[in-house]
Amino acid sequence: MDMEREIEVTERSERNRYDLTVDGEFAGIVAYDVVGGVTVFTHTVMQDAFDGQGLASIMVDRAIADVAARGGTVAATCPFVRHWLTKNHQHDAVVVPLPGAIAGARLLEDL
Repeated sequence: MDMEREIEVTERSERNRYDLTVDGEFAGIVAYDVVGGVTVFTHTVMQDAFDGQGLASIMVDRAIADVAARGGTVAATCPFVRHWLTKNHQHDAVVVPLPGAIAGARLLEDL
């Protein structure tokens, strides 16, 4: 991955998601719902041109860091985010079990 690229992750709270842009070009999203005060990441989508470059991991890391910086907690139904959390532990302090209302459920957003 070219380290000269400008990578931005921006929350779009009106759409319940974080957008990833690379050099100003839309690259992907991680969607969420807030359930019982917990930010639950529900779906990750990358544009084909940006797949396989580690950008989804950067996006998820920055999105979780943003929630943590505001004093929030996170959980995930999204398989990518769930797997990422098992391999990356820098945010363990803000990861909580799924809220009871959705435990075991797999939420998908209309994107």
